[in-house]
Amino acid sequence: MAKLALEHLTKDFGNVRAVNDVSLEVEDGEFLVILGPSGAGKTTTLKLIAGVERPTSGMIYIGGKPMNAIEPHHRNVAMAFESYALYPHYNVRDNLSFPLKAPGRKFSQQEITRRVEEVAELLNIAPLLDRLPRMLSNGQKQRVALGRAMVREPDVLLLDEPISHLDAKLRHRMRTEFKALEAAIRATTIYVTHDYLEAMSLADRLVVLKEGTIQQSGGPHELFVNPANVFVAQLLGHPQINLVECTLQRTNGALQLVSTDGAIKLEVPERLRGALENAGIDQVIAGIRPQHLGVVDDHRPASNVFTGTVYVYERLGTKGTLTATVGAHRLDVLTSIEESFAIDEPVSLTIDPAQLSLFDAKTHKNILFN
Repeated sequence: MAKLALEHLTKDFGNVRAVNDVSLEVEDGEFLVILGPSGAGKTTTLKLIAGVERPTSGMIYIGGKPMNAIEPHHRNVAMAFESYALYPHYNVRDNLSFPLKAPGRKFSQQEITRRVEEVAELLNIAPLLDRLPRMLSNGQKQRVALGRAMVREPDVLLLDEPISHLDAKLRHRMRTEFKALEAAIRATTIYVTHDYLEAMSLADRLVVLKEGTIQQSGGPHELFVNPANVFVAQLLGHPQINLVECTLQRTNGALQLVSTDGAIKLEVPERLRGALENAGIDQVIAGIRPQHLGVVDDHRPASNVFTGTVYVYERLGTKGTLTATVGAHRLDVLTSIEESFAIDEPVSLTIDPAQLSLFDAKTHKNILFN
């Protein structure tokens, strides 16, 4: 294990900038997750660390040593991909031991056997060592692919969307196993995904990437509660955060947010008033998480209560999602599974304004980050 540092890392492919001035430190033993949509530069960043791609500019350090001029096979970096890439004519034991027998590696047979058996036990694939890949389930194949990376005992372990192709049930189980594995090996790990559930559940620290540029870095809960911009807010959470364009109105010293169609009126919470005044803006985007909206029985006008009609209601097993039309907006609301709503039924919604996020309507940045 070793500390990894990226300094102003940039990678261009012709006129396309895939990685843009990325500076990042990953502590020894830290499990860092890079989250972003397709084309964000996640895989390219891993390839640069592994040495498969060369940076256009910037530096890569592993254990304090510069890596830019070091060939991939001398970096002691291991990478597991979305595809298993197992050798079909080798059994599990031979697939696991293959990296240790590559040219230039000088491990005794005793050391190879020790490493293979230790990794197999850790990943619960010891009983499968004599099977060929075609005799394995998808989950077992993924463990073998991961084990083949781990058996090298790398300084840095790179995981490129390793479970994204699995079905939902198996993906959930593999997330649990990754979390337990993280606690067991404490390797310096970078895990890439486009799935926010994987990112939130696995990360010691989370980095959000968009078009090759870091949008925000920090603890998963920190990013969920205080997203730096609208992009991060939308990426984290399902259903997505509700976004309402509002105008700031001042009446007798009070601050109120009014949607552009006048259908939604919200009090500005105390914790945001100073930042809003300092920002000196009148046009904002209010971010409201579905779990922070609620349905009230009383339809009388009140502060932070607004009325609409049911657009659709879905029961999702343990919870329900109500989509309500409020003026020109459609808002998602998480409800208990016991509730029931009919299409076009009138509803009144309320929000605790303390849970609001406010973004500058022009820059889309959180006003707390200005």
